[in-house]
Amino acid sequence: MQKSVFRRWVFCGFMAACLWGVIGSAEVYQYQDSQGNWIFTDTPPPDAGENVLIMDGMVDRGAGVRNLKSELEKTVAPENGVAAAALATVTVKSAIGTGSGFFISEDGFLLTNRHVIRGDARQNQAVEDSIMQMEDRITAAEKEFEIAGKQLAREREILAEMEAVMEKLPTGSAQRETLGQQYQNRLTYYQEIQKEMKGKQAAFERQKEIFKTEKTGYESRQALAGVSRNFEITLKTGEILHAWLVRAAMVHDLALLKVDGCTTPYIPAAVRDSAARQQTVFAIGSPLNFADTVQNGIVTGFSGGFIQTNAPIYPGNSGGPLVNDQGHVIGINTFKELTRNFEGMGFAIPIHTALEEFAGELK
Repeated sequence: MQKSVFRRWVFCGFMAACLWGVIGSAEVYQYQDSQGNWIFTDTPPPDAGENVLIMDGMVDRGAGVRNLKSELEKTVAPENGVAAAALATVTVKSAIGTGSGFFISEDGFLLTNRHVIRGDARQNQAVEDSIMQMEDRITAAEKEFEIAGKQLAREREILAEMEAVMEKLPTGSAQRETLGQQYQNRLTYYQEIQKEMKGKQAAFERQKEIFKTEKTGYESRQALAGVSRNFEITLKTGEILHAWLVRAAMVHDLALLKVDGCTTPYIPAAVRDSAARQQTVFAIGSPLNFADTVQNGIVTGFSGGFIQTNAPIYPGNSGGPLVNDQGHVIGINTFKELTRNFEGMGFAIPIHTALEEFAGELK
């Protein structure tokens, strides 16, 4: 048997499942209309019946407006525009992991990437390809175990035949002693192979169960990510709130979320087309689970409708703001391309692309 069948059991899991924490006691209701669209409201229709879900962690519009901006500024007084932008940046947690986002208006609207809440299509395809490859390996390993089992069974039959022949030979005869020695050697070999196979098969079954558990968890998270409308956000102070999905863009990697009942700090948009090569910029977000991180760099170019920067952008930065030295947002960090020879360039969607996409909601 090939040893690689028993060794290469690697499954690339994707973040923890979404936590539906209870923050506060206010209620927002979720239900589907007759066309199947999800509706969020603090006043559910009287005929919705059991189809209405009460969502915890949302701020009740009827409970008055909370001045979140004032609370945050009292706790963490920003010293400059970039620090003020960091105050308006949040960590976004979804079913498939974490990313970043930021308030774009004082009435609680948040911008982030669509892939932060729905998943990255390229990564999803890579995982699905890995799952298929792993399932093929499992099938191949099971066939090898089946063949090995048949070989062991045949070896056991041969040993039984040798025992039967020895029983018929005279005790103490040279022929019986020679056959007995051959039998003992063959039995020792059989027992070693049987022990080795049992150990490998036990390890295989354990790894197969781990794979099945990871696969089920991944598929559940992907299914949840596809329908989730309520997301956990963490403020700079560590406080957790929930935001609901207003709309995910179809073409651009953008999504608009909202926290109700709050006056929020927000990052003003830079003047249209003000981004220029060599301009100093700051990427704000929660890369690699390090919340509230600011990385500086410059604008290095423009490519395919994106702003290109050498400001370090890592997993978790997605959805966070790219701001100028005044703290005005020029783009939404969205992905990073790596090259073979040097640290890759980061890319951001221009802020006015997002403002135009969600103009109807932000008016």
